[in-house]
Amino acid sequence: MTEIAPSREVPLPRWVPALLSFVAGYVDMYTFLALFGLFVAQVTGSFVTAGAQLVVHDVGITGKVIAILAFLVAAALTAGLIGLIRNLGAVALPWMLAFETLLLAIFCVLLLTGPPVTGANDWHGVIAGLFAAMAMGTQSVIVRLLMHGVPQTNVMTGNMTQLGIESTGLLLAWWRLARDPGDRDNEREFTAGRARLIVVLMIAVGFILGAVCGAVAYAETGLAGAPVAAALVGALTLWSMWQLR
Repeated sequence: MTEIAPSREVPLPRWVPALLSFVAGYVDMYTFLALFGLFVAQVTGSFVTAGAQLVVHDVGITGKVIAILAFLVAAALTAGLIGLIRNLGAVALPWMLAFETLLLAIFCVLLLTGPPVTGANDWHGVIAGLFAAMAMGTQSVIVRLLMHGVPQTNVMTGNMTQLGIESTGLLLAWWRLARDPGDRDNEREFTAGRARLIVVLMIAVGFILGAVCGAVAYAETGLAGAPVAAALVGALTLWSMWQLR
């Protein structure tokens, strides 16, 4: 099993951040379709839509602003919990994945058991979106603090930039290696660049696949498909616990 960074609380194969990216894309698509244009993973989108709605005097701005604040609060809370767990001498990753699972589960329960959401200003939808945004804020901090060297799994703008940088770097490393095949430094640079490119590419593809699957699931099953995201992170939580045995 190939690890993507040398220092981790739990050995981390490449498919783990890709799966989290899939979840982020899936959740973002569900909130966008079910909650009238709410972005909870790509928070930049919520900033843009909130700004636009402020100009056109749409009351739906309330849900967008609350989602942004919820993302921020969850990020701060998660960072604090990670520090506390580490101070207690425990491994943080399983606990934080369990926390994200809980937030996603609450989001799904609110969607499935509450009354139908009738608009962007419907408080039932606003509260559900709050927990989805918190889950994505938690995931963002998990990746930043517990997955050293891994790009963010729910911010694709930076990943697209990094994909361009790594692609160019790999091409230059290949050119240098082709000119001097016996140079060990060129060989190591090429190998490292290829590994970085694969990681970024898997995360980008994971998010795209998650968004596509989320759209298909919503079209075919409606809100019933939302728990898939919670189930995936829950399975990842169990996997991380198993790794510690």
